[in-house]
Amino acid sequence: MKLIAILIAKILIFIGSILKRGSTLPGKVALKIDKNILKKLKYPAHKIVVTGSSGKGSTTKIIASTLINTHHSVCYNKTGANIDRGIATILLKNSTIFGKIKTEYLVLEIDERYAKKILPYIKPDYLVITNLTKDQPPRQHYIDLVYNDVLKSITNHTKIVTNMDDPYLRKFALDTKNEFIYYSLAKNKYSYSKQIFENLTIYRCPKCQAPLKYNYYNFETLGSYYCSKCDFTYQAPNVIATSLDLTNQTFKINNQELNIGGSLLYHAYNTLSAYTCLQELLNPQDIIPNINKINAKENFGFTAYNKNFYALSCKAENASTYNQAIFKVINDETKKDIIIGWLEISRRYNHFDISWLYDIEFELLNNANVHKIYACGIDAQNIARRLILGGIPENKIVMAENIAQIKDQIIKSPVKNIYGILNFDYVKPFNETLKEEEKNDN
Repeated sequence: MKLIAILIAKILIFIGSILKRGSTLPGKVALKIDKNILKKLKYPAHKIVVTGSSGKGSTTKIIASTLINTHHSVCYNKTGANIDRGIATILLKNSTIFGKIKTEYLVLEIDERYAKKILPYIKPDYLVITNLTKDQPPRQHYIDLVYNDVLKSITNHTKIVTNMDDPYLRKFALDTKNEFIYYSLAKNKYSYSKQIFENLTIYRCPKCQAPLKYNYYNFETLGSYYCSKCDFTYQAPNVIATSLDLTNQTFKINNQELNIGGSLLYHAYNTLSAYTCLQELLNPQDIIPNINKINAKENFGFTAYNKNFYALSCKAENASTYNQAIFKVINDETKKDIIIGWLEISRRYNHFDISWLYDIEFELLNNANVHKIYACGIDAQNIARRLILGGIPENKIVMAENIAQIKDQIIKSPVKNIYGILNFDYVKPFNETLKEEEKNDN
């Protein structure tokens, strides 16, 4: 069955290449023919898997691209197909007819809920866990369910690369005997001493359930923590990043500056997780120049109509990424307008759940520096209701079907800075609608 599954998958992959259409169909068919096909493949000597609620795609890209740029052959799911059928497709595309993966490295982004269906067969050398947060409520239900799925997938010899700043992820060290490699973002100019977020993933010590206390916070529950009762505490990490500068999109590791590829905190943590994994595989002098090329500084803003426009890309159904955008906005003390919206909630699942809106800390936008908030797109009314519940005065809220509908109001606004807190699918409409049309002199 193995040879038949591989042969048919390769034929389907070839047909797809002729038609110039990517698809997970070859992997789906192969799994139908032989449900144990992933178990029967011969994997490369070096295997890295990245999983988590968010950031896994960016982290995987940095790891894989750095290995490729340092002249290693790599099989990785560049298109982001990260469930079993997508993983099977990319593996069979890169295998011989007998099922041997032809590359030196295997680097895969894997959906956290599918980890238990894939990792026991791959048995990665390194598992990078970026984070586990409230995400896609209709599918994920609650965070401990996701945690247990990942926990069940971990094989004994796998080294786990994860975030020391996150006490929730430290649960893995309590529940497994694997080797852990930790990274951390040092206290920086954006850190704060009093908690400003309420809807958190963890409040109590994962070891004894006593309340957690903090020396400082980097964001939500990320920071320097300790248990009020037992010995559970933040410990010195293997890799620490210092001198975070979100404006210049950089931090430093061992006094060497790295680009983080964006202006939000998750860009820093994604880069840090990738670097920490790579330093187990390559020399630092090969890592930093390549990360700096991959993470070219992102121009997330533009000037038009004598105003500054900033598009902050977030992930729908994930309150933490929206909270990071809100955190950036409130750290800008200038007067501003804000646009919030998306084209669709999910491209994968046919549902209209908006419960995640109530985990976003819109209350933080209730301050004098916010002039107007524009709720746009398919959920404009729901966004507006959530803003009102968060204490935002109704006279500050404008609802619109799309950004084009509010363009004139934005242009005539008395404020200079306009922020878009947007699902990734609304970034392009934001940029295209609000940029000035080029003048034709002919």
